[in-house]
Amino acid sequence: MKLATIKPNDLAIIKNDELIPLGEAFARENALAKGSSMLDLIARYDSLKGLTESTAANGSTTRLDSKMLKPPVERPSKIWAAATNYKRGSGGLDDARGRGVAGTASAEQLLERIFLKPPSAVCGPEDNIIIPKEADTIFPELELCVVIGKQTRNISKDRAYEAIFGYTILLDVTARGYGSGKDLSGTRCVRKGFETFAPIGPWITTKDEIPDPHKLLMKLWINGELKQSARTDSMVNDVPTLVSYLSQVTTLYPGDLISTGNPDAPEFQEKLKPGDAVKSEIEGIGAMSLGVAKQS
Repeated sequence: MKLATIKPNDLAIIKNDELIPLGEAFARENALAKGSSMLDLIARYDSLKGLTESTAANGSTTRLDSKMLKPPVERPSKIWAAATNYKRGSGGLDDARGRGVAGTASAEQLLERIFLKPPSAVCGPEDNIIIPKEADTIFPELELCVVIGKQTRNISKDRAYEAIFGYTILLDVTARGYGSGKDLSGTRCVRKGFETFAPIGPWITTKDEIPDPHKLLMKLWINGELKQSARTDSMVNDVPTLVSYLSQVTTLYPGDLISTGNPDAPEFQEKLKPGDAVKSEIEGIGAMSLGVAKQS
């Protein structure tokens, strides 16, 4: 099932090119108050799943307009993001491992490079990525994003999927040239933490529709030209490893996001400029379009 947050303040099921609003159905059955968020739905999904499915089958539909979509999760308690988590080693878009020199860090070392992006960086489909003042080297990094479904602490790898609600797209936008440029690892949270630097969407696809998140094709276009293409089977640390590891660092809450890494090294990414049109797509999830503007 594909679940979206829509304007002005509702939830919806996405079916093909149509949406089915959920708020009225939930309120009518005293299942969830009007105006409830995706976080509320995720936290109570076990008890709401039957009603959600019956609404999907029988609810009235509206033509899907992408301008109606909001970020599927507007206020996650945290956004974890994996750094350099693809094998790389290729130079062409058709290889799908990720372009650039293959890394030498161990899988364990890469886990220690995971960083936080602030929830205030979230924006959604059709929004603009805003280039901050004094920062003009801005790059979008396409990533598969895990959406946590249950409060989780110290979960094992073999049970990690129990903690997952579904998947969405996240662009880990980076102001690569911001600041002195002398400590790129140490300033990662700053360079990746500006407002609009975590576009997510277009919706959440629940995990039952994606039995293996490591068999998905990801693509990113800028102004209609393909700039990134990779398969998620080239992750170094897979989804269960990331979820298990981070659950040992901190409690994961419903709606928390774990972005699983970008395939391409920086030299294969393209700098954004005002007026650019960015489109990202992940197999089994959907596509999200964004604009680019300069901070006024």
